[in-house]
Amino acid sequence: MKKISVLVKKEVLEILRDKKTLIIMVLVPILLYPAIIFGMSTVMSMIMQSQSEKTHTVWYEAQDQEFIEVFEDIYHKNQEELDFEIAFVCVSDQKLEGESGVQLDFLEEGETIQVRAEYNSANQDSRYTEDAIQELSELYREQLLSQNLEKAGLSENFLHPLSYEAVDGSTASETVGVSIGGSMGMLLITMILMGAFYPAVDITTGEKERGTLETLLTLPVTNFQMIMSKYIAVSMFSCITAVISLISLGGVVGLMMTSLPEDAMGGMEQIAFGVYLSYIPVLLLVMITTSMLITALSMCFCMFAKSTKEANNYITPVMLVVMFASMIGMIPTVELDYKLVLIPLVNVSLLIKQVFSQQMDLVLTGMTIFVNMGYGVILIGILAKMYDSEDILFSDGFRSFRIFQKRSEIQKGTIPAVGDILMCLVVVLLAMIYVSSIVRIFHFFGSLVATQLLICIVPILVVWYMKSDVKSLFCLNRPRVSAALGSILFYIGIYSIMLVVSTLLSAVFQESAQNVEETFAEIMEQPFVLLVLVIAVMPAVGEELLFRGLTFGSLRANYSTKWAVCVSALIFGVFHMSIVKLIPTAMLGACFAIVVSKSGSIFLSMLLHFINNLLSVVAMKYPEKIEKIFPILAKSEFSRIDFICLLLIGVVFAGAGYLVLKKSRINQKL
Repeated sequence: MKKISVLVKKEVLEILRDKKTLIIMVLVPILLYPAIIFGMSTVMSMIMQSQSEKTHTVWYEAQDQEFIEVFEDIYHKNQEELDFEIAFVCVSDQKLEGESGVQLDFLEEGETIQVRAEYNSANQDSRYTEDAIQELSELYREQLLSQNLEKAGLSENFLHPLSYEAVDGSTASETVGVSIGGSMGMLLITMILMGAFYPAVDITTGEKERGTLETLLTLPVTNFQMIMSKYIAVSMFSCITAVISLISLGGVVGLMMTSLPEDAMGGMEQIAFGVYLSYIPVLLLVMITTSMLITALSMCFCMFAKSTKEANNYITPVMLVVMFASMIGMIPTVELDYKLVLIPLVNVSLLIKQVFSQQMDLVLTGMTIFVNMGYGVILIGILAKMYDSEDILFSDGFRSFRIFQKRSEIQKGTIPAVGDILMCLVVVLLAMIYVSSIVRIFHFFGSLVATQLLICIVPILVVWYMKSDVKSLFCLNRPRVSAALGSILFYIGIYSIMLVVSTLLSAVFQESAQNVEETFAEIMEQPFVLLVLVIAVMPAVGEELLFRGLTFGSLRANYSTKWAVCVSALIFGVFHMSIVKLIPTAMLGACFAIVVSKSGSIFLSMLLHFINNLLSVVAMKYPEKIEKIFPILAKSEFSRIDFICLLLIGVVFAGAGYLVLKKSRINQKL
């Protein structure tokens, strides 16, 4: 810790030398919020005042003088209540000029008078004048209606036999929370990101650009101590930005609310502003943990950059994702609950909306703090691993897109790098979205076929273009019998545990589970043979080549096997684009990757993938038959005994299968 403290002082001094960081950290939060809130309100007030003080011209023709006199009479009688000034000008008396006024025409159709106003919607003065005429026309209509009712000997109740009254049960604080709480969360999170980004770029990418990184690595400190000192320094500035932003924003909003006149409060005088003060300590803790999370996220991406310009490019998608997550709080119907509290940054935005609504739940607040802190710790661990890897510190990072080189310049046996894998996955994902969407217009089931063909073709083209050793990269080896037995046992164990996880997630994310069932219900209308081909055979080949072949094989060659298993499994889960299927699919992906790693053959993972999808097809196509053979697969809900039995089966079979696989691998080496 003594070494880290010395390094932190060094990093803080370097950051303080950058005046741009100080401006972003201090001046922007202090000046930005007053400029946005007071500036916009002042501008709008000036515009409205200028419009109310300006005399708006209304032109009419001489034959409509009678109607204009009525309008003038109504205007003068209600002038104190109206916030505009109008001058009626006859066209014959003054030439029609400009586009800021309104031309009035009157037409009598029986007992009905039609008022026609010609205005220019592109001109603000003309629009304001039309609004004024519309208000006068409404007063004229009420006057004529009263006269007609009086002639007929009727009262106003004749037109209003039913009265309706709506009573708003929400408090003034709840209304404020819905209207401005979400936007305040977005502003705070965005400012935290800005406070973390510039120092993160300077002490990571800046070290590489200045050529001082190699010198720092020669110091008698570990890489972990070095990166922790940088992280602590950036977190300090990000936290300071968060605190200043919170104080500035809270002060501006509070000052604005208290300075409003009583007639403009709109019920806000009922808000207990003292309650907000009691929220400040907890809110500060939330802001600090959020700053630590965003700092780790920013530094992870900046680590790959070789220059500040490149770092700006990398941080742009991060900023978009952070802003999108923070904008969730602006949706009125979305509230913080035990599901959304698990999503980082989204929980912070929704919590700030709760704070402005004076409905802060301490349990959810505590979960928000620990969830963001947990994600931050995970990112810090990833950051430490990255800083300890010379391949990331001194290689081309995301710029290592060897796939863009000429094929004649690529050496035989080249293993795809991180950039190549990333590019391949992005291409597959975009192709899946666009191609399947186009094909779905003509044939829904055909979109599945097109998707699977893309998944199969892209990795084959990549390894061909890069002249990779296909047999080594894809593990195209004949499996041993013992490895096949161990793989099946291991799969049965993981599948049993996956059933428990899937059932729990379906109960939590019921809407997502229902959407998956509806989608598959439409697919199951196809013939059984076609379903087996498209859902079982094609994914077993194509997805294994992409995820266990190209992705896992390349990651394992560049990094450790554990890292490759985790990353490839997570990508496999994300590609299925379903919240309820994310974790179970990632578990299957990890299972298949471990099988490939231990057995040395991708054919076993293809076999397990085929069996897994075939079971799903049979269970959905023939639920009655599957209930007789495997009743556990037909259950939508499990009892406590079912959960315990499945977990025990899962642990026993997975453990036994892993041991058999491990022993088979050792024998194969011998």
